[in-house]
Amino acid sequence: MSGQKEAAISAKMLALTSLFLATAFAQTGWKEFTSTEGNFRVLFPEDPQQQTLSERNLHQFSAAAGSESYGLAYADYPLGTDWENVVNAERDSILNGLGGSVVDEKRTSVEGYPGKFIRFVGQNTSGELTIYFAGQRLYVLHAFAPKSVSRPENFSTFLNSFRLLSKAKP
Repeated sequence: MSGQKEAAISAKMLALTSLFLATAFAQTGWKEFTSTEGNFRVLFPEDPQQQTLSERNLHQFSAAAGSESYGLAYADYPLGTDWENVVNAERDSILNGLGGSVVDEKRTSVEGYPGKFIRFVGQNTSGELTIYFAGQRLYVLHAFAPKSVSRPENFSTFLNSFRLLSKAKP
């Protein structure tokens, strides 16, 4: 083998090793994030960026792991709000913004509160949403990745880690 070929193979091996270590680190580096005001805990790949918008007192938390994006938002709704209408409207708003369509959708729940799990494919993005309505609070969790990437295992790590700290107020 020529020196150039050996150098190319060594460079590829180093790149693969680095990618493997980065992936292994990314999967083990997840940390629990707790919001007492939001009444939840969830695992994020890093400390999330936080933003509060005055519209419906909307709180957003987001973090990235490479090309993957993870986020959680919550907002409060008035008494008597129909949970399914709010969940469907939120789903439609997100999918319309991403030029996406539903691949799979099913009802789910968190600690007895209703919600939906949605898997979708968009123009450039694919991902999963879990949307819950607990008491009068809407929680929206998203896990996004480039459309060209197969489903990351971290989607389940994030979406399945969501828990309420206490029973939601009616």
